[in-house]
Amino acid sequence: MQIILMRHGRPAIDNQQWLSARDFGTWVGHYDAASIDPASPPPPEAIRQVRQAAYVLCSPLPRSLTSATALGIPSPHGRDAAFRELEMPHADWRFPILPVGLWSVLFRLAWALGYHRHAESFAAGRVRAAACAKALSQLAAAHGSVLFIGHGSLNWFIARTLRRSGWHSPDHAPRRYWQYAVFSRSTI
Repeated sequence: MQIILMRHGRPAIDNQQWLSARDFGTWVGHYDAASIDPASPPPPEAIRQVRQAAYVLCSPLPRSLTSATALGIPSPHGRDAAFRELEMPHADWRFPILPVGLWSVLFRLAWALGYHRHAESFAAGRVRAAACAKALSQLAAAHGSVLFIGHGSLNWFIARTLRRSGWHSPDHAPRRYWQYAVFSRSTI
């Protein structure tokens, strides 16, 4: 059995902005609504890897679905809201003004430490990721191989759960756009 976790392509959104925490929350909404940047197509090795999958699953977010299309999969077998990215908290402060990337790091760290305003809690996110890992395992058992075109943080938690439940991979969880990790497990 095989599970392939792949991160979506680069979103078509400006991530070089300086914003307040409130504006960062608006930016996260735009990020979740963004498709992928057509100037950043999938590399050939990602396209080859996709051909290994008997079943393809996406989140309902446009960056996941348009990544499937870019990979040559116009109609994935499944789309599940549970597989959306782990929610990003944010605050309603108007100051300070910081780069989007810094807000992303600060709020993701704060989220891991318990801050979850405007988002699911860290504990709820971990539970959801574990349920996603279980669902992927069941799909792999039914189809032999499954590809999930997903998101950075969710893929990291899914990979961690898969390893703890006996799945093996020489790869790290996919962090970069179009990066993938292949997990295998004996059917015996």
